Amino acid sequence: MVQFADITGMEGTTGCGDASGIVRLDADLGITYLDAAAADLIGIPAESLLGRGLDEVADLSELSTLMRSGTVFNNQVLQVGKRRLVCDFLPTMESDQLVGGILSVLRLLPEQLPDPSIDLRALLQSGSASLDLNYDGIVIVDREGLVVMVNQAFADILDTTPNAIIGKHVSDAYPNSQSSKLPAVMETATPQIGITHYLNGKQVYASLYPIIKDGQVIGGAGKILFKDIREITLIANRLQGASETRAAAGNVARKESMSRYDVNSIVGQSKQMQDLKESLLRVASKNSNILLLGESGTGKELFAHAIHAASNRRYAQFVKVNCAAIPEHLLESELFGYAEGAFTGARKGGQLGKFEQAHLGTIFLDEIGDMPLYMQAKMLRVLQERELTPLGSNAPKTVDVRVVAATNSNLEALVREGKFRQDLYYRLKVVTLCIPALRERKEDIRALSINFIQQFNEEFGLEVQGLSLEARDVVMHYDWPGNVRELRNVIESAFNVVSGPLILKEHLPDQLSRMLRDGSSGIPHDIGPYLRARLGSKSLPAIVEEFEKLLVQAAIEFCNGNKLQAADLLGISRQWLYKKLQKKHNDDSSGH
Repeated sequence: MVQFADITGMEGTTGCGDASGIVRLDADLGITYLDAAAADLIGIPAESLLGRGLDEVADLSELSTLMRSGTVFNNQVLQVGKRRLVCDFLPTMESDQLVGGILSVLRLLPEQLPDPSIDLRALLQSGSASLDLNYDGIVIVDREGLVVMVNQAFADILDTTPNAIIGKHVSDAYPNSQSSKLPAVMETATPQIGITHYLNGKQVYASLYPIIKDGQVIGGAGKILFKDIREITLIANRLQGASETRAAAGNVARKESMSRYDVNSIVGQSKQMQDLKESLLRVASKNSNILLLGESGTGKELFAHAIHAASNRRYAQFVKVNCAAIPEHLLESELFGYAEGAFTGARKGGQLGKFEQAHLGTIFLDEIGDMPLYMQAKMLRVLQERELTPLGSNAPKTVDVRVVAATNSNLEALVREGKFRQDLYYRLKVVTLCIPALRERKEDIRALSINFIQQFNEEFGLEVQGLSLEARDVVMHYDWPGNVRELRNVIESAFNVVSGPLILKEHLPDQLSRMLRDGSSGIPHDIGPYLRARLGSKSLPAIVEEFEKLLVQAAIEFCNGNKLQAADLLGISRQWLYKKLQKKHNDDSSGH
């Protein structure tokens, strides 16, 4: 029998090698293709195998669990009737979902020969109660130290794929990591339970085990118990309550201090937003500082919440500070706290600052461009040294905080003007996420409107179904200088006057509906943002053509539909105007 010397942890595949036959599988392990060599080795004609499930043909048992979880393995024996086939498996993943896989059928194994490698089925049977392949980071190596099994959860810690690890020696498989301790575990046949280890720059908590068969060590296994050792402290704090030192901070409305939104709260299916959300999820799991750039109302605070919720710090506090809203003389004590007696009126026992409240968590510094210069110098020390000194105290305190800063100011310009420290700027912008203005992603307006309508239906107790066609046209042509925040306010304003199932044009605030009444529908109020939104995304002829259509439309509206007057206004012939209108009609028709 193959067993862990106690399976709970793992570390450590081999490539598929020169396969003698290939079988392609779908997400349900159905056979979609196989070559002649695979059919010969399996011993069943290809036409009899296509469309059948692999588990109908072979005895998969626990290997089915590995394959369905997207785990890579090598050199495993599949029983097909009386035939024993040595196989490798590589999954095909898309967006962390299994969409298929490749089974490489290497060779037939004569009956008298033992299995050539670790029997993963027996191993999984012995440890199934303590393994979750979709969450636990697991790796298994053979006696030579070659990785023979690794799952996606383990590869995620290394920011790579299982395919990139399989088949490598455990000493070479992990970039930016401590040397694996699995060789020592196999050499001594002694498990190492609950050890800390650095993988890809992260301090993880793991257990390592020798794999023993017939009294001999034939491999090693590692399991990641916590992907970031800080999770242990954070979970303990949640279960047992914060320590007395943190108790005061807990009184600051713990609910409000925790992250209230995640990446699913960010509404938008435009390519800009899809790319941005993917970037957010990639960087959230790291601990680098992040700078959020975007106009007022684009949703920078929502993104900050989503970063915290997707990070390893999500169990700890999310603390927000609006640097522009706090009086300058109070900013230092608000951020760093103060000691008892620091100033007249100081609270007995002192007070924790926002940074200490956010210890092990995330602090969101909104409107960072408005922070005074003297505070920027103190902020730089916190970021560099990870320590702060409360006002009125001489004892520095260590803090572990991730900073997410946001601004709608041009920080580079402020640096050039000497109003923002260059060294702090570079400390903050380790990663920069630029949130687009709403006018640059108008395809998201419909989804955002529906989302706000659903929210206000619940709040107002109404059953508004949506916008009328005329109201929708106004909303789509408006330039939205206040971005998503302004759109939300417009929908809320309409809910105060709507009386039927649809929001009509007359229910919209005057500054929107005035646009059509003034005959300026579709014409940007400020040509600068209009052009900047298109430069680089469209060619010059395309921009000119688009603006020409808007001018023709505006001229006709200005002349109350009189096309002859519109042509005179534009200085073109009536025939050319009709030609332009016909082209616009054809373009609009093809667009639908």
